[in-house]
Amino acid sequence: MEVDIMYHLLFAGSGLIGCGLAANALCHHQDVTLYDIRDADQVKDNLKNVLEKLVVAGVIKREESGVLLEKAHITHDLEEALEGKDAILECLPERLDIKQEFYKRAQSIQPDILIFSSTTAMFPSKLQKDMPHPEHILVGHPFNPSYMIPLIEIVGGEAVSEETINKAKAIYTAMGKKPIVCQKEVNGYIVQRANWAMFKSLLSAVEDGVASVEDIDTAFTYGPGMRAAILGQLLALDLGAKGGYGAMAQKYGDSLKSAMGIDPALFDDLVEGITLEKAHRPCELGQTNEEIEAFRDKAMAIFLKEILHFE
Repeated sequence: MEVDIMYHLLFAGSGLIGCGLAANALCHHQDVTLYDIRDADQVKDNLKNVLEKLVVAGVIKREESGVLLEKAHITHDLEEALEGKDAILECLPERLDIKQEFYKRAQSIQPDILIFSSTTAMFPSKLQKDMPHPEHILVGHPFNPSYMIPLIEIVGGEAVSEETINKAKAIYTAMGKKPIVCQKEVNGYIVQRANWAMFKSLLSAVEDGVASVEDIDTAFTYGPGMRAAILGQLLALDLGAKGGYGAMAQKYGDSLKSAMGIDPALFDDLVEGITLEKAHRPCELGQTNEEIEAFRDKAMAIFLKEILHFE
């Protein structure tokens, strides 16, 4: 793999998330240091276990995992750990006092260091409060398993500049991640906010006797879950109606408003956003409706046959 740029990264915390992200960085030839108060052998074992998961999944070869493991530097000395680093990926326990104590120590040693927190629920403004350099602290929320799922939700809050957000995106991209930006501090950020709404609906379906747990999961595995995984939810729905969201608002607007409380006027924002999304797609994934549908159908066929063994 050709490396466009190598970043020097410090991973603070060596649990499954920290080691998962560190493994991604190692696989993409980034310079990796792990800092933890745990015994160095335990940290190394944790990282080794994650690399083994990537071997089993077919992401890397077994001999490659050993080479990558030896490339990771492990230290208990924060001053040594921070030397020459571009950013810290903080994966400490989900306690504000622990995180902020670490931030203060890190910023006293290297004031300009960028700090990306893997927190699942804290707003960046909460993490930044009373810190020496709040403008250098942001959220970079990964998903479990962190070593496999590419998505990272970046949340900067008002204190973080667009330049810093772009630097974070570049670092995560170099690690093999797919960063997106949550532009406002909202509970659940982007994905969990939607997940919670869906979970509430599905929980009600089980409680009301609409369907069994198994049938609900089957519905998404063999149904719209495939579309969403391949295209994303909003683009998948746009392709589902001739003329896309513009025609959908006109054709189904009254029923959407009465049955679901959705104002069809809001579809105007989706029309513009979908047009931009199609234009920004890589050519090999399709940019016109016809090209995108062909890509979708091919991906679905592979998923059904090769992954689910369904014919």
